Amino acid sequence: MKYILENDRFRVTLESMGAEIKSVWDKERGLECMWSGDPAYWGKTAPFLFPFIGKLEKGRFLFQGKPYLAEKHGFGQRVEYQVAEQTDQSICFRFRDTEATRATYPFSFVLEIDYVLQPEGIREEWRVKNTGEGAMYFSLGGHAAFACPPGGEGSSGSRVGQRIKLQGVDPDAELYSLRINEKGVITEELLPVQLENGSFPITEELFAGDALIFDKEGITAAGLCDGQGREYARVECDAPVWGIWSHPDSGAGYVCLEPWYGICDYTGYEGELAERPHTQTVMPGETWTGGNRMIFWTDKDN
Repeated sequence: MKYILENDRFRVTLESMGAEIKSVWDKERGLECMWSGDPAYWGKTAPFLFPFIGKLEKGRFLFQGKPYLAEKHGFGQRVEYQVAEQTDQSICFRFRDTEATRATYPFSFVLEIDYVLQPEGIREEWRVKNTGEGAMYFSLGGHAAFACPPGGEGSSGSRVGQRIKLQGVDPDAELYSLRINEKGVITEELLPVQLENGSFPITEELFAGDALIFDKEGITAAGLCDGQGREYARVECDAPVWGIWSHPDSGAGYVCLEPWYGICDYTGYEGELAERPHTQTVMPGETWTGGNRMIFWTDKDN
């Protein structure tokens, strides 16, 4: 079911299946901020990743020595959420574990995702409450696809010539992206990414090897800029890992800016779920909290 949030500047459409943002329409500029979801490239817009990020080695994890199958990015994007609360400018989606989820992920929990409209964008809040009797282990993160370049409703175009801007790091640093293989797990290969005044260009081949993955580089925000350096979309988050991804075809008019509290498996990983890098832990009766902010066109002169 679709839901609408609206303030003076934005009209946001959300879908209860996956608690996914489907559209952010900027009324001031007459621009759609999100990817259109064209299935010729990628049919989603902003899936929520839970309780895993990416793929796991052999498509499964170990918990207390027992193997469980795990889908890429987990089931959080494939389930129907209930609306716990709603106002004109905010909504809270809620999902509780089910018999089906416990068969492949043996934990009891309540997951809540809040979207709150603000003058410059959207604040997104995440809560994971452990309703079971033992420690709960999980990963989660965003996967929002922003229109790149920005354009009218449903439009797309070549992203080449746009730039990706990173904050929280030396603006002229050389960063290193992890790389994943054809099985979707991390290899020992590193890709150097040279920043120039805090950003680097989107080239024809940038996503030929799948996502860029920055692990513990200190990034606090990632944004998209046009050829003149004007930032038109930004995600702010203190997540330890960032993924930046798009379809390898440069005609795909989107780029995903993804803050992750978790990471896909490394090649050959055979350890327990609790020992996976960046796995989050919440104890019985307690609630883990996180979130991010999406900001659009903050410079009024743009």
